Amino acid sequence: MNYKHYKSWKKDHKKVIDSLGFFLDKGDTIIKVGGYESKGVEVPYEEKDSIFLDRYKQLVFNNKYQKKEVKLVPRMKIWKDEIKIFLDKSVDKSTSKELVDFVKYLDTQVDSLKISFVKDQEKSNYFIYALGNSDQVNLDPRITKMDGFYLQWDGKQNIYSCSLKINSQQNLSKEQIATNMKINFVRSLGYFYQDFDTFDCTSYFSACKSDQKEFDPKDLEILKYHYSYGICKGTNIETFEKNHKEAKESLKKGNTKIFFIHE
Repeated sequence: MNYKHYKSWKKDHKKVIDSLGFFLDKGDTIIKVGGYESKGVEVPYEEKDSIFLDRYKQLVFNNKYQKKEVKLVPRMKIWKDEIKIFLDKSVDKSTSKELVDFVKYLDTQVDSLKISFVKDQEKSNYFIYALGNSDQVNLDPRITKMDGFYLQWDGKQNIYSCSLKINSQQNLSKEQIATNMKINFVRSLGYFYQDFDTFDCTSYFSACKSDQKEFDPKDLEILKYHYSYGICKGTNIETFEKNHKEAKESLKKGNTKIFFIHE
């Protein structure tokens, strides 16, 4: 039982809480409450090896380059509600088709990630536009670079809005424009940082320059894991590591299944 639910139970005078059932376990106070039913959905813990988790922590928490004194500690962010994309008329047909095909692929491959396209901008929560030169109007001034995205999220780290700008300058090939757009789109699905390890230069998550960028199975695995409910959501890196450590220790002790509860 988490503390929030315990407080609501304590206010209900019909519930009986046995004070003799209190005890300490590794610094936590455990409270015995009979007849309690957990609220939410139980999902089995998804175990991953240390190599995968090290890469995941870099992309989500900027683990390698995060300064300890930084006040805004990165937290895990997801789109909980359906992503509804509106494509502005500034996006050409070939680029639009590349995105539509890519989105359809992601929508079928990644659980709990729902994406669709809408024809009415007011019904969207994801706005995509293109900018070919400085004479054109930048439809979202918050994006100051030639391409990129701007996200908004709530206190639970659920992303609810995004604008994405495509750099459609004439000195770029259609393939470059489409690839850069898809890279920014993938990063906007979790406010992902980039990996500076050159051995994986072709990855969509890699910061190094390459004409051979490809959304490969390892990239897909990162995205599928991020949207898996076999891990806690909205956490910082300390909580993330603590959850994994405790879950792995529990498995070593012989527990066959460990669950995370999601409301």
